[in-house]
Amino acid sequence: MKLSFNILLASFAALACTSCNFLDVAPAKRADLTDAMKNKSAVENWVYGNYETVHVTNPISFTNYEGSADEFVTPDAWTEHARQAAAYGKLNATNMSDDYWRRLYGAIGNIHLFLRELEIQNPPFLTEDDKALYIANTHFLKGYYYFRILSLFGPCPKVDSYQPTDTPKEEFPGRYHFDYMVDYVCDQLDLASNTPQFPADYTLDESYGRGNKTVCAAIKSRMLLYAASPLWNGSFPYPAWSNTTFETPGYGKELVSKEFSLDKWYRAKEAAEEAIRIATTDGHRKLMDIADIENMMDNDKLSPEDLYIPESMFEGEENAEAKEEFLKRVMLMRYVAASDEEMGNHELIFTMNNNASSEISFASLPRNVIKNNNGEWYSGYAGISPTLEMVESFYTVNGKLPEKDPEFPDESQWLTSADIPNRGDVIKLNVNREPRFYAWILYDGCDVGPVLADGSPLTLDLKSTDKSGYVNNPSLRDQNQTGYLNNKFTPPDTRWTGNSNSVEYFPAPLIRLAELYLNLAECCAELYMNTGDAAELDEALTNLNIIRKRAGVPELTAEDCTDDMTIRDWVRAERRIELFMEGHRYHDLRRWCIAEEHLKEGARTGLNSFVGRITNPTFSQFNQRVEVDGDYCWYDRMYLLPLHQNEVYNNPQMVQAPGY
Repeated sequence: MKLSFNILLASFAALACTSCNFLDVAPAKRADLTDAMKNKSAVENWVYGNYETVHVTNPISFTNYEGSADEFVTPDAWTEHARQAAAYGKLNATNMSDDYWRRLYGAIGNIHLFLRELEIQNPPFLTEDDKALYIANTHFLKGYYYFRILSLFGPCPKVDSYQPTDTPKEEFPGRYHFDYMVDYVCDQLDLASNTPQFPADYTLDESYGRGNKTVCAAIKSRMLLYAASPLWNGSFPYPAWSNTTFETPGYGKELVSKEFSLDKWYRAKEAAEEAIRIATTDGHRKLMDIADIENMMDNDKLSPEDLYIPESMFEGEENAEAKEEFLKRVMLMRYVAASDEEMGNHELIFTMNNNASSEISFASLPRNVIKNNNGEWYSGYAGISPTLEMVESFYTVNGKLPEKDPEFPDESQWLTSADIPNRGDVIKLNVNREPRFYAWILYDGCDVGPVLADGSPLTLDLKSTDKSGYVNNPSLRDQNQTGYLNNKFTPPDTRWTGNSNSVEYFPAPLIRLAELYLNLAECCAELYMNTGDAAELDEALTNLNIIRKRAGVPELTAEDCTDDMTIRDWVRAERRIELFMEGHRYHDLRRWCIAEEHLKEGARTGLNSFVGRITNPTFSQFNQRVEVDGDYCWYDRMYLLPLHQNEVYNNPQMVQAPGY
């Protein structure tokens, strides 16, 4: 099911080239354009080749901007990654790569060129149904790409037709008001969705991974959720930011909303409800559950009993049934992030069919897993290290945050030994946690596996230099930073042998059904917080509990919503856990206008696995809370990415993002 998206014409390489303005994206040779529509195969290579930009601007890769939130850190030596510059506040108008900006606008320009040529050449071998389907895909892609531009750069130019490369500068568009562009995105998605030839759901053929009505509704839900959020709904930190010359119809020179509108939350709620309706009916989407993984485990020759959780959690025969259910939930959540449509994962709505999930796995797996046939170690990079803040955000087995669960150890005891026989490295913070914690987080003393080391689990040792612990060698860039490793996206049947150390990859979830329930829960929570309508609270809890129940976490009631933990807090906590490592946290912190609290200097901590540079540390030396390496900081200008100065200097209508 791995799709190959090819733009076959060599002249289309111009789309990725650096130039002085984002309109300069069109290939020049007319003969190539004629060849591009010489037969149906060539036409489809052109139109569907535009999906490639979905992949290269994806939000899931740990190297991209979305990786600069507080979910995880990577070694300071990995300086070539965009996430590092973004997290360190080093992006500015002179060093900002225009790669994303040009790729996204380049794809949009290529789409408009395709539409122009489709009309001019009107290939006789294409039916009206063919053309309607292709045009619907162009509307979908424009909607998605403008959504991505708005998410990263904020208010942006709208280019709605082919622009020749000799377009006079005075005709270049400036930034349009954010709300105006939100409507444009929704209009494009509606145009695609309302096309009868546009499919409603996925088919396991060469079309898998393209847009459909279900994806349109899901992106529209996310777009309107963002638009209703504080950043774009009256709380933008630079309210005076505006155009100097260019005007948006109906908005003048303003670029952002200065006043709160409750109607935006009602609109977002309606979109979330519609997205869930379409996804669960025409789209045939459903949350994965235990029954769905039975065949997966059989095919992989795995059993829930192969997984390790601290022995003290379910001691005694009376807890055998509860333990079995818990382990099944752990296995389920592992497969949620490491399976595909063909295996029975019908939760996926829009996916990225490249090896991003495999790259994350390699960057997460420990060093010195197994020796190969030449006597050398097969190793992961041990570099994607969840922060202590992320670790602490997962619930306890009681479905509460650790600091708010009276049955969980006091915070002063979290980093002390749990006194588990033969597992002395396990600390109390890592015991009695929820299934998603054990599915997606690796900690000192746990088993990595269950069959990673040639059919056996590998006990993680982050203190020993001979294993995955700190090595006093500046040339070794791949070292764990926080005393934890990520385990999301690594298939549970990953097995390395003396002649193999590969990791199978699956389509990374750009959107899955769980997000839609959380979108609706957030809309209802905000409406309740602003109106006091008890029906909204009930609906928020209903949708939250759909996700919690599937994860094996106790359901919430209205009595759980207090001043100390409001329904808004519960929604945000659930998004942080369920959508871990899927590219959402970066945007959530910004749209909620709480990035300063979580991304400021000193806000990312971990265990002392690296900062102390201690070779073979003792238990007490290792289990200390320390500020992680790196010049992490926060400035309000980081709510938006800057434009490269060339984009501003060469477009008299363009204004720079505020603070740059």
